[in-house]
Amino acid sequence: MRKKIILVLISLILLVSILGTFCFAKEIQPRTSTEEGIMPISETAPEEDGTMPISETAPGDDSNSGANNLQNYDITYSDLYVFEDADYEMDKLIDGNAYIIVNGDVKFTGEVKGSVFIFANGTVEITEEAYIANSLYIFAQEAKINGTIYDIYCASEKFELMEKAYIERDVKIASSNVKLRGKVYRDVFLTADNIDVKDEETSLLIGGDFNYTSGREIEGLKDIVLYGEINFKLEEEESFEIPLAEKIKNYAFSAVTSIIYALVIYFVLKLLSPRFTEAITKDLKEKSIIAFAVGLITWAIIFIAFIMSIMLLFTAIGLPISIIAWMIMTIIIYISSAVFSISITGIAKDKIEAVKNNKVLEICLLMVIALCVWILQKLPYIGGLSNFIIITTGIGLIIRNIIAKKEIEKTKEQPVIEE
Repeated sequence: MRKKIILVLISLILLVSILGTFCFAKEIQPRTSTEEGIMPISETAPEEDGTMPISETAPGDDSNSGANNLQNYDITYSDLYVFEDADYEMDKLIDGNAYIIVNGDVKFTGEVKGSVFIFANGTVEITEEAYIANSLYIFAQEAKINGTIYDIYCASEKFELMEKAYIERDVKIASSNVKLRGKVYRDVFLTADNIDVKDEETSLLIGGDFNYTSGREIEGLKDIVLYGEINFKLEEEESFEIPLAEKIKNYAFSAVTSIIYALVIYFVLKLLSPRFTEAITKDLKEKSIIAFAVGLITWAIIFIAFIMSIMLLFTAIGLPISIIAWMIMTIIIYISSAVFSISITGIAKDKIEAVKNNKVLEICLLMVIALCVWILQKLPYIGGLSNFIIITTGIGLIIRNIIAKKEIEKTKEQPVIEE
């Protein structure tokens, strides 16, 4: 499961970086009506570079006065990078982009003349004073939007567009629970279970199309979608009941794959570094606790390297470095279980006389042990803990022996001083 999560995170960040370099624009048909507070686009034309003027507020919305108070801010003429292990408040004026990654909540009260990328393990609150001239990308538990923004792309458990919010173009959301108020000048794209767009006192004001995918249709949409179209796609409920035969087939395929994978890694190691299998066997037999501790430290290093690679990702020279770093980290994690199985095989081989000098029996033993390791990882209740211990120990064995090999090579290169 940990390997899958890491691959999903890598794919997610690559997706965000790709989205950040493209402009999702389409030709806009001029609108002449000003009903329900939706102003014609000609009155709020963006600058030539495609951004909204940083000193202007949303059309028809005098309450968003933050952009008119530039003298209260120290302007930063560069991109903003924030990595915090706690809550963070962004109250600056940035003439560039903002990249914010926090293990907590984010409160956004400042102004950014570029795009904003927010990864948060809590709630992201964009206040009424906030202003974002380009796109806002959010990945968080919950998002509350009440400022002036050009575009919104959000994936969260809960999403709320509040009454004072003004979105110059589109809103694109994937969430479980969505509440929409405020003003959206163009289109809305939703994928959600529960969608709330109006009540007795307030409602969403939209100037374009309302596109949504959900398990049921929303009532009262015709009252708020005055100029565009309503496009609804029914999301069918998926059945999570897998037939017994299909389960057996999946388990069998997974088991065979693990065995083949262990054999491939075994032959590759034998080809590239014949002494490596002996080294990891000795390490696991004599220093298994140390190997596990090294694996734990490596997890921490991988996390730090992952954060650093995100910083490098948004620079031209850092992009290939980040991709290479992710590939190395992924390979080490993927082969760790196979390395653990190979080292266990080495220990068992030394205790079984018939296997010591018989390569065929050694390979058969490896297949049996790889199957046992796979079963241990799939056991109910303890499978997750077993999987973590196996992968962590495997990583420790790899890192220890890579470092040990480099130290031996350095020792050999040093000249011997004769007395």
